Amino acid sequence: MPKFPTREWAEAFCQALNESPEYRSAAAKWEGDIIFLATNLPQELGLGERSAMKLLLKHGHCHGVEFYQGADVDKADAPYILEADYKTWLDVISGKQQPIPAMVLGKIKIKKGSFSILAQYVTAALAMIKAAQKVGT
Repeated sequence: MPKFPTREWAEAFCQALNESPEYRSAAAKWEGDIIFLATNLPQELGLGERSAMKLLLKHGHCHGVEFYQGADVDKADAPYILEADYKTWLDVISGKQQPIPAMVLGKIKIKKGSFSILAQYVTAALAMIKAAQKVGT
């Protein structure tokens, strides 16, 4: 099982999204790549302080991933960039924390993109979490 947030995890997550009929349906009108930026990573992961995974998303499908770590994280760009610390992402993936309330509380920061547009895709976000749970952490 790949460890979150490694390149292998991102690739497995993309595959899980593509295998999810719930995600495909809920995100059928979504167009836009998303970067999930994780900060305060544990040293034992060997990724540095931060990593970012960019999911290439369009109409309910993940068309690939890009992975950034260390200084390269600053080069990552997408229409939507969501940033949270490692523990928060683990809480979201495990279902202990829901993504929209985490954004409202500032636990997940929207570094780029529109909260109002993201909020329209709550069902897709929940389907993404279910897919992430299949990958594990």
